[in-house]
Amino acid sequence: MTLTRESMVLIAICAADLLSTLFLLQSHGAREGNPLMAFYLRYGVGTFVMMKLTLMILPVFIAEWSKQYRPRFVRLMLRTAIVTYVGTYMLLFLTVNLGVGTAASSSGKRTLPAVTTASANLP
Repeated sequence: MTLTRESMVLIAICAADLLSTLFLLQSHGAREGNPLMAFYLRYGVGTFVMMKLTLMILPVFIAEWSKQYRPRFVRLMLRTAIVTYVGTYMLLFLTVNLGVGTAASSSGKRTLPAVTTASANLP
């Protein structure tokens, strides 16, 4: 089974999200902005990574298996997932980080930045 270009892009986005999240959590004291992934992070980095990979690989596997029956539909859904993932990531990142920065500067308190992930939004 060969992966579609859309599946490879989605995997690359998810992997970049995972790596950047781990980097920011470890080196900058950030917090996870996605409530689902924050729940798994409470059980440790290993559990967090395992769930992140599961939420990445399982939908891609299902899509790749399904493409033999409905290739155009699967390609459309993968493209929709890519746009949704990137859009949600950007929206959450900007809302949480800029919102926290604005509230912190007006109240005089300093807060930690949040790392947002959108893996819960995969199809």
